This record gives sequence, C-alpha cells and structure tokens, in this order.
Amino acid sequence: MLGNVTPGFDEADYVALVRSFPPRVIHDEHQLAATERRIDELLALAERTPAQDAYLDLLSTLVQEWEADHVDIPPVSGVELVKFLCEMHGMPQRALVPIFGTPSVVSEVLAGKRELQRRHIEGLAAYFHVSPAAFFPARTRVDTNAPAAPTGQRPLAAASRGT
Repeated sequence: MLGNVTPGFDEADYVALVRSFPPRVIHDEHQLAATERRIDELLALAERTPAQDAYLDLLSTLVQEWEADHVDIPPVSGVELVKFLCEMHGMPQRALVPIFGTPSVVSEVLAGKRELQRRHIEGLAAYFHVSPAAFFPARTRVDTNAPAAPTGQRPLAAASRGT
C-alpha cells in the first residue's frame, strides 16, 4: 500500500517521470544543466498534472540546494532592485512618480542622493508585487567562530556562506 496519496495524483505518471529522468543530488555543472533543461521542459507545458508539479518541485529543490552551495549571490541594495525591476518591466523612471511624489525625488533616490523611505518601499512592493523586505538592506549575522578581522576590515558574515 502506498499510504496517503493526493487526490488527482497519478502515481504511475510520477513513476514514469522519475524513470525518464531520475532525480539525483547535483554534483557538477553538467548535472545542473541537464536538470535545468528538464525543469524548462516542464515549465513550458501549458498545463501540468499534479504528478508533474510534484516532480518539478523535487527537481527545483535539487537545483536550489546546488545553488545554495555553489552560487554566490551578492546582496543588492533597494535602489539597485528598483532599477532592475524597472528595466525588467521596460518602465521609464517617470513611471515611479506616483510612488515617490515628484520626478526630482525619483531621480535623487535612483542616483543615490536620497534613501528609500518607508512609504516608497511600501509603494514599490505593492506596485511590483514583491515583499517590502526585498528593498531593505540585508542583515548579516557575524560568524563568531571566524577569526577576528584585522583592524579596519569587516569580519566575514555567516550569511554570505549560506549558513
């Protein structure tokens, strides 16, 4: 007996997916690329079955685990994120005026002459449908087991190593 099975979940469909591309812990970029290709195939489907969604979730978790160990993602400032989101959406700077109040405030914030204010962050989060936390500076925890940094240098943060 298989235990609890999600309604609408076709076990045979899931087993066929696993047999067609057995999920394994990713150890190198070749395996990563193959897994990403399989993920792309699933994402390209107009509709997915519950079994395909479960399989996609498993493959995505494997990629996420590999990236957590092998990809260094530098912190991004709130202003850099605003610029990226505008570029991604093909938006000119003036489209942000309703959030910031005036064109000059938009310019000053994007030029780094002014800080993002709470009301700006709330407006940006609502507009771009992202968490307000994305616009705040990342807080890092200091690794108390790391050797002391020489005077004038910052200690390595545990968060930068994904721990």
